[in-house]
Order: sequence, then structure tokens, then C-alpha cells
Amino acid sequence: MAGAGRLSDAEAARLTTPSLRDITDRLDRMPASRFHVGLLLITGLSLYFDSLDIGLTAFVFAALRTAWGISPQAIGIVAAIGLAGFAVGSLIVGFIADRFGRKPVIISCLILYSAFSALRGLSPNITVFCTLNFLAYVFVGMESCTVPIYLAELWPSRVRGAFHGWMMGFFSIGTASAPLWALLTIPNVGWRWALFLTAPFACIVGFMRSGLPESPRWLYRQGRVDEAEAATAAIEQRIMRQTGAPLPPVPVRTAKAEMPKEPLPAAIILRPPYRWLTLMLWSSWLTVYGVFYTFLSVLPTLLVMEGYSIIRTFQFSIVIYGGFIPGFTFAGYFLEWVDRKYWLLTCFVAVTAFGTLFGFATATWQVVTFASLTAFFLGGAGSSIYTYTPEIYPTEIRATAMGIASAWGRVGAILLLLAFGVFSVLQGKLALFLVSDVSLIVSIVLVAAFGPSTRQRPLEDTSAPATVPARF
Repeated sequence: MAGAGRLSDAEAARLTTPSLRDITDRLDRMPASRFHVGLLLITGLSLYFDSLDIGLTAFVFAALRTAWGISPQAIGIVAAIGLAGFAVGSLIVGFIADRFGRKPVIISCLILYSAFSALRGLSPNITVFCTLNFLAYVFVGMESCTVPIYLAELWPSRVRGAFHGWMMGFFSIGTASAPLWALLTIPNVGWRWALFLTAPFACIVGFMRSGLPESPRWLYRQGRVDEAEAATAAIEQRIMRQTGAPLPPVPVRTAKAEMPKEPLPAAIILRPPYRWLTLMLWSSWLTVYGVFYTFLSVLPTLLVMEGYSIIRTFQFSIVIYGGFIPGFTFAGYFLEWVDRKYWLLTCFVAVTAFGTLFGFATATWQVVTFASLTAFFLGGAGSSIYTYTPEIYPTEIRATAMGIASAWGRVGAILLLLAFGVFSVLQGKLALFLVSDVSLIVSIVLVAAFGPSTRQRPLEDTSAPATVPARF
């Protein structure tokens, strides 16, 4: 029996066990350091190869149109099948990452994607190519949803937006590199080797990821409190060694608000207070990536349909895709300056305007200028929703909610690609934005009405049900 004035073992354990707020406050008060930059480089390089492959596939489609006699309608269907794989991967990965952890998913998906991507180069016909493309994109979809979640849970809240912009900068550089890669490989060694040569680099990055820590937030929510504490302490020690200075003090809170202890069902994203937030995000994902992937997949084909040669098409695409780099990268600074909601709105309005002008353009300078500006603001919108979505939902359902939202983006791309295949014969490049402008306008209305402010706020504050504004 414990003596008077002494704590029992259970009471002592309760007082010394860190709370979730303890863990998150320690993560958020850390200075941006080489540790965070290292996370950015390792995960960013994998996103680079993902986007390089997606962009390269668009040029492979253009080559297949000549090599196998593929029509624009068939290209739209083939691209839509690949994006269906992306949607499947996005949809299922959240349940896997929320159950088994962020780290195993982001390591395994890149390696599996690389294998299926390279195997496409062995395809004897369009049926086999479609099948392998579908499987490769399943793992691309899984990875692209997990990486932003993982990084959002490790980066300090005051720099989360800027770092997400730099993360998406790798994605944009991969996209912009695709036409250069295609120009150097397809005319010289053929489309098959263009696919083969991407595999080794992606696998190297997969092995580099083995040194990444697991998310302490996820570990805590799984009841693995000791592991969460150990992971947080290891990160602290690593940063102190790198900086050679003690860490800033942990903020002192008079009351430590905690998330509910009971598990949250995935269905909560369709219940108050998240219902309208979810609708707003689903619409935004459907719009951004519906337009983005369709633009990315069919741009080379559109330019060929306009009468430009393959070489000229590749050269113009290098300039146009270059617009994605500042669009994705600089968005991080705009997100911290004007907030996620307002930069997303700005990008939607600009894509609507410049995309429509691109559709009507006839002169070469008009085509290149308006397409480049469209790429810039599509990149900004992409960075916005990749940053925004993880900030809305609690840790235990964050990957699931992100995956479902991302899947809506792929659904939008599939629908728009199929619509393009139908209308392109009649309207050419104008068909792309005549169809997408409706979706853009709907998303503008929803973001303006229901988008909350999340700038420089801890994840636990932006995602806790008690802190979501009452009107939602």
C-alpha cells in the first residue's frame, strides 16, 4: 500500500506519460533544420520521379499514335484507364496508411511503381500497355497521397505551407523534365527505352527512404505512446546535434486540450462538422486534378493536332511545362502570406481565364503563353490542396480522408479525359476548357463559402472537431 503523500505506480505513470499535445508541441517548436530538409529531399525526389513518369507517359502516347496508329479518342481512354489505377490506389491507401503506418507505405509503393512502370516498355500491344499502366498508377496514387500526410505530421506548423510548396516543387520539376527526357530519348532510342531508363533512379530513392522515422503523431494515435516518445526524442537529439544549440522551450499551456480518446470512424468526414469541408475539398480535388492530368496527358497530342511536328511539340512542351515549377514552388509562400483558401481561389479564377484563352488561341505565341500561365496556376492550385487537405482532418483518419479526396481528383481526370476524347474531334483543344470551366466555377463558389483559415496553426487545432467553425 502506498504511503501517505506518495503516488501510486499507476498515478506516477499517468503523470509521466506524455500527452498528444506534449508530442505535437515538441514537434512544432523545433527550428527548421537539416533534418527537415533531408525529409524534403528524400520524399521530394520520389515525387520527382512520379511526375516525370506521368509527364513522360503523355509523350509516349504521342509516339504510340504514330507507332501503333492510336487515335485521339483511344489515347483519352488509355489515359483514363491509367488514372483509374491512380484513383484505386488513392482510395485504398488511406485505410492502409492509417492502419499500418506512413513509412512502410511510402517505401514500398515507390519500388513497386518503378517495377511496373519499367515493364510497360516490354508491352507488345496497347492492351498489355494499359494493364501495366493501370498497375503502375495504383502505386503512384498510393504514394502521392501518403507523402504529404507524412510530412505534414513532421514539419513545424509555422513553415508547413512553405515546405509543402518546396515539396511540390520537386513534383513540378519532374513534370517540366518530362518533355526534355522525351526529346532526348524517344527520337533517339525509342519510347520503350524512355520508360526503361527511369526505373533505376526511382528504386535508389526507395532505398534512401529506409532511414526515415515513423510519424510520432501516428504512433501516438495507435496507442504506441512509448514509441512516439522515443521517435520524438530521437528527432530532437538529431536536430540539436545538427544545430549545436538547445531547442526552444516547449510552450506552457494552462490546459492541454486533447483529441477524443475513442477511435474516429472514417464516416465522420461526411458528418457534421466536417460534411461541408469534405464537399469543398472533394470538389477542389476533382477540379484541380481533373484539369491538371488531362492537360498533362493530352497537351502533346493537342499540339500535334494543331499541326506542329513531334520535335516542335516536345520543344514547346518544355516551355509550357516549365510553368509548373514556379506555380508549385512559389505557392508555398503565397499559402503562408494570404492563406490556403485565398490562394486556391486565385488559382481557380486564373486557370478558368487563361485555360479558356488557350482554347481559343491560334497564334503560336498565344498557345505557348496562355498554356504556360495555365500550368503556373494549376501548379499553385495543386500545392494548395496538398497542403490544405491534411490540415482539415484528425491524425487517425487523415490518410483515409486524404486518399478519398485524392481519388475524387482522379475521377475528375477520368471524366475529363473521356469528355476530351468525345469532343476533341469537333473542338480540338478548346474542348478541354469548355468542359472544365463548369467544374472550376463550382469549386470557386464552394471554397469561397466553406474554406476555413489554417495558416500557421497546429494540425491539432485545425482538425479537432471542437475547433471547426460551427457553420460547418
